[in-house]
Amino acid sequence: MSVRRLGRLVLEPNRIPRELLLRWPRASFETRLKWDAMERPDYAYGTYQAAREARALGLPAISVIELGVAGGRSLLSLERHARAIQADCGVEIAVFGFDLGSGLPEPRDYRDMPYVWRSGYFAMDGEQLRDRLQSAEIVVGDVAETVLPFLTRHGLPPIGFVAFDLDYYSSTVAALGLLSGDAPTLLPRVFCHFDDVVGDDWELHSEYTGELLAISEFNATHSDRKLAPIHGLAYKRRIAAEWHAKQYVLHHFSHPLYEKHIGRSDWQVPVGR
Repeated sequence: MSVRRLGRLVLEPNRIPRELLLRWPRASFETRLKWDAMERPDYAYGTYQAAREARALGLPAISVIELGVAGGRSLLSLERHARAIQADCGVEIAVFGFDLGSGLPEPRDYRDMPYVWRSGYFAMDGEQLRDRLQSAEIVVGDVAETVLPFLTRHGLPPIGFVAFDLDYYSSTVAALGLLSGDAPTLLPRVFCHFDDVVGDDWELHSEYTGELLAISEFNATHSDRKLAPIHGLAYKRRIAAEWHAKQYVLHHFSHPLYEKHIGRSDWQVPVGR
């Protein structure tokens, strides 16, 4: 362990359980998730909660999606999380990644925050990544052209978690079409991660540009469904982290299962093996 890491544990002793769990592979998935003792706990949280919701509703399978694959490290983490959660919950999880393939396109206007992003950023090596993936499918192309046909796939399990990491306002607007589908394509509450609502000091995210503007416009144009942050999430987590502010839920009020009562016993899942 590095001196810097050791010093952080001295200053933040609540991180000690995380360090121990990182070295104890037999710990359950639920326990490791509580302490962020894994890669991409933000993706793990959304996928885990979506699987629990599906299980409580009696649904056998869900889809989880990353929009903006780039190098693929996060998609690989999502795939690993899906396998572990599937074993715990007994809910089948199909994993998908969407990417243009060639990196960011040209920004449309100021709403795409061109002072932060530039065309060509985050190109994907699709062939190399596919060799490393075990089950996840990559959908290559402009999301404005791939998202809506995706929703018409025969047998597509309802979407339970979506990670939006497309950077641009214009791309996020197109990708939000995933959340505009009919009830069979969605869980009544879809967990979402918006990667670009918090960033470095110079990024200066606001509701007038980028993902936050896309979210605001989505809510304004959909009367039966709204995207809302998970209020109080930081207080329920063991370790403070930036990703807490990036977690949202799509509430699909007109979904036929939205009002179905879910008790605590319905949410309980077995302890991981």
